[in-house]
Amino acid sequence: MWYLCVFYHRLLDYRKPEVESLAELFGAFEDQKGRHLKWKLPEDHHPDSPFHFVNLPSEQVARDIANRSILVKGIYELWGEGSTFEELEAAIKAYPEDRKLPFLTQDSTFRITVDSFGKVISFQEQTARIQKLAFIPFKVRFSHVTCFPFLSNESSMQFQPDCCC
Repeated sequence: MWYLCVFYHRLLDYRKPEVESLAELFGAFEDQKGRHLKWKLPEDHHPDSPFHFVNLPSEQVARDIANRSILVKGIYELWGEGSTFEELEAAIKAYPEDRKLPFLTQDSTFRITVDSFGKVISFQEQTARIQKLAFIPFKVRFSHVTCFPFLSNESSMQFQPDCCC
């Protein structure tokens, strides 16, 4: 399953190796011949970006890595991505309902955060982007207990539910 790995912006050469080592420690490679994770950058992101997609075998491995790492700010289950809000909406709607439902119940809490790398996004633009996510059927009370980062650069947008903050 693909996750968004958000790194602290320091020790750039050690970020992926630290996650790879922790993945091995937590048994991520038991069913694989190779000892490497699959990584990819969000579209149009610089290699030094703190945002990287990583394919991990389970939510538990993602949690364990996020809890143990010193260079990872958080790891989040990826619900969708797109170059436009329309593509993002289609991707989120196509994401399996059984994966979304635990986050859409009355007992859940959430927070949406707009974050960027290499670009400043005004508060008004952040608010507008958050309001465009109204199509997600949240039935939750509003809180700041968990976080849903919403990342953006000039041409890509991603939305992830809280997994491993």
